[in-house]
Formats: sequence, structure tokens, C-alpha cells
Amino acid sequence: MRKSFYLFILLFYFDITFCQNRPSGTTPNGISIDRQLDEISKESKTYTALKQEKLLLKLMSESKKEGYDWGVIRSGSALTSVYLGQGEYKKTIDLSNELKKVINNKKDIYGHISSIYRRNALALGYLGLNDASLKDFRKAITYAKQIENEDRKKHQLAFSYENINIYYENKEKEPGINDTILSNYLKAFEIAKTISDKNTEVFIDDKYGLIAYLSMAIGSSYIERNALETAEKYLLNAKNIYENKNYNTDPTQKAETFNELSKLYIKKKLYQQAIEYATNALKFEKQHSFPFERKQTYEHLLQAYLKIGDDEKAEFYREKFTALSDSLNYEEKKTANLTMKKMVTDEINEHKAISKKQLIAIISLFLFATIVTSLLWRRKNKNLHRNYEDLIAKIKDKEDTSYLFSLTTGKTENNETKFSVTIPDETSKVLLEKLEKFEKSGKFLKKDITLSSLSTSLDTNPRYLSEIIKQYTGKNFNNYLNGLRIQNIIQLLYNEPVYREYKITYLAEYCGFASTKVFTTAFKKETGVTPSYFVEQLKVSA
Repeated sequence: MRKSFYLFILLFYFDITFCQNRPSGTTPNGISIDRQLDEISKESKTYTALKQEKLLLKLMSESKKEGYDWGVIRSGSALTSVYLGQGEYKKTIDLSNELKKVINNKKDIYGHISSIYRRNALALGYLGLNDASLKDFRKAITYAKQIENEDRKKHQLAFSYENINIYYENKEKEPGINDTILSNYLKAFEIAKTISDKNTEVFIDDKYGLIAYLSMAIGSSYIERNALETAEKYLLNAKNIYENKNYNTDPTQKAETFNELSKLYIKKKLYQQAIEYATNALKFEKQHSFPFERKQTYEHLLQAYLKIGDDEKAEFYREKFTALSDSLNYEEKKTANLTMKKMVTDEINEHKAISKKQLIAIISLFLFATIVTSLLWRRKNKNLHRNYEDLIAKIKDKEDTSYLFSLTTGKTENNETKFSVTIPDETSKVLLEKLEKFEKSGKFLKKDITLSSLSTSLDTNPRYLSEIIKQYTGKNFNNYLNGLRIQNIIQLLYNEPVYREYKITYLAEYCGFASTKVFTTAFKKETGVTPSYFVEQLKVSA
């Protein structure tokens, strides 16, 4: 599953279009503010421009002076869209917290309040503040259900069910998460399809822009499940909408769809098509700069050029990918730290009424928890690093023998093997030689290999093969196979630095594992460290 800096963040419709039932200003200044907000809505569908930010700040300021709460909420809702579109997550959160004080239990007839909570939840999710994010998503859904117009309500609910997946993607290692994510996308997709094409509350561009994005997201989910034909159907549906001249859609969303098509065709081993889609994705991304999308494109181009043997272009995109990754990681960490500090400060300010004695107790408890957490983290990290060093030592000292013979054998002190199944000595010897050839061939990387298929290819029976593996490795067939795959990828990561730039999902697929979770579990069982930790340490020591 895509880790979500690729969720639908360009869903920042202002929600300030004219509506007969929406709250309106009653004074000349209030009426003027409404009119200007309506005009902004009609001017553009791209809301990250500096000109619009300045005008919205001005209108929000005028609304505050006028005491016009709905003017503050409408202009503020639009500003959260601007900040989120610019990747200014801290600004989004700060403004949303300010707007929440103005909202003060108002009924969300038109959807402005739902949008504020939804965008704030997204910003919190991007920074990894999961609990706060989920809390605001639930608020967004509650407010969306208050919207009077059915199509506007459906529009807001579809957004909320799509956006909430950032919370689940941040918890992607938990069982069943991928199924929940796909379910949310499909739920949002079905809701969006029922929006009327003729209702002026939701522009047709907005409806089909949402449907196209959800088609892309569903297609991406099916890629992760290796259901490539189903994935292609949804992705081509998204592509057709983005290329339909009847709809005015965002170029960044188009770039993201082309990126997913590039990923799909890499999986289908159609590398030239993958390169073509990725190259076009870069062109669309330039129209609306989005560095996270550009990073994804560089990765796809790197993979595709490596596959066709164009080392020069592969190296070119590897350098671009690495440089952009380092830059983005630094900015994300800095922003998350600043936001966390701000939240802690706000929490302290809100509880100034607490007595000094209570405050000291809270601080002491906090410090104690921090120290305990730090000690546990250091201990865990120390153990991890020890396991990593042991692994590196084994890699350096490993003799040129098969995996089978590098493990502890089932030999007794009399140098005889104990079998629960009687296997003739000659048969045992021949079978061990065949297993050694199998290990050197690399055929263990195939996804569809089983005990039955391997025994057939080695001209033996499953019972003999299983017993030989068990006696000489102490492992069952599946653990033996996983061990081969893990040892193979360890050597590649250690000896060929380019593999360190790949996603863990790609490494898992390359090794023949059915999922990233199974790969990570097998890797840690075999080595004592996770694959991501192993890669990070290799990069540090490079």
C-alpha cells in the first residue's frame, strides 16, 4: 500500500460557492465579504496562489472586525485549503485550531466546518499525529451528515472516507489494514458516483475529479494485491477522465495517475510503457509542483531503466531520487517537531488553572515516562545494532557454501544423520547435491514455488525432500525457502548499494514474498533486525 504522501491532497475546493441556504452577512460589510468569497470561488480551481492567500487573509480579518463568524469560517476554510495545498501543515493546524473556537457548536448546513476538520485531520496525519488525526476525521464525518443538500453531503462524505485512509496507512503494519483502506476507497467511490451531474451545489468537474482520483487510489490498492488486470481497469478509468476535455481536472492528480500506471507496467514487465508514463508524469507535475509526486516518478524511472539495462539513465534518476528524498525527510522532521512543540505549549496554556502542585506532579510524571521511554528505546536500539553487527560479520566471514550447509546440520556425534524416514545413502547424497544446485540457481525467488513443485523438479517425492531439509537445517520447507530468499537479498543490499534505494515493498516482491508483512517478519526472524533498519545502517556506514 502506498504510504500516504500520495493521498488526494489536492482536494481543496473552497466550499464557498453561493448557496441559498448558507448563512449570510446581514450588514453591508458582511454582504460585501460574502460577495467577494463567491467571486473567488468562480475564478479558479487552483487555490494555492499567493494572490488568493492574501485576499482570503484580508477577508478573514475584516470578518473578525465585523464580528461576522460565518465570514471567518468561510474564508478560514478556504485558507486551510491553500495551506494544505502548499504543504504548510503547521499553518493548517494552527489556523484550524483558531477556527474551532469560532465554530462553537454551530450547525454545518453547507459543509465549511466539515472541511475544516477534514483538512486539519489530513495535516495531522501527514505529520504522523494519528490519534489527533482520527479524532478530527470523526468530527468531519459527523458535521458532514448535517449538510442539507444531498449532493453536497455525499461530496463531503466521500472526501472524508477517502481522506481518513491516511490514518490507516500510518498503521500499515497492523493486520487487516490494507483491507480497511481498500474498503474506504470503494465506499467513497460508490458514494461519489451517486452525485448528480446537474446539481449546482457540486460542480461536475469536482464530481469527476473525485471519481478519477478514487479510481486511481483503488487501482493502486489492487496493484499491491498483485491483481494487475483489475488495477489496470481502474487506472485507465482515471486516465480517461483526466484526459476528457469536458472536465477541468488538476494536473498533479493526472501526474499521480500516470505514476501509478508506470508502477503497474513495471509489475507487468512492460518497461518502455512504464518509462513513457513516468516521463509524462514529470511533465504534468511541473504544472503544479508537488515534490512528493516527483520523488515517486524518479523511483519508477530508476527501476525501469535498471530493468532494461540503461545504467547511465538509472544512475541519473537514482541521484535525483536520493537528493529529493533527503530534502523531503529533513523538512518533514522539522515540521513535525515544530508542530509537536506547539501542541504541547497549547496544552499547557489551556491548563493554567491547574494548581502548582498538580502541575509539578504532571511534569514529574511526564519526565519519568520520558526517561523510561528513552532507556527502553536505547536498550532496544543497542540490541538491534548488536544484531546488525553480528549479521555484517557473518556476511564478511561467510564461506562460499550453500545455504543448506551453512546451517547447523542434523549430524550426530557418530557423524550419522537421524531420519524419521528411511532414505538410502545414495538417494540422500544425490538429493543434497540437487538442493545445492537449486540454491545456486536462484529459482527459490519464484513466488509460486512449493514443496510439491520443487520435489517434482528434483525428481524425488515431497516426503524425502521435506525430511532432508528438516534434518540438515532444522527447518521446515517454508522456513528454509524464506531463509534462502532473505540471505539472497541481504547479499544484494550489502554488495549493491542501488538496492538500498528501493522501497521495502519492492524488495519483498523481488524476493518472492506474498506481502511486505511476511517479508519483514521473515527478515527479522532470520537476521534479528528489520529490513528497513538494515538498509538504514548500511547507508550510514557507506
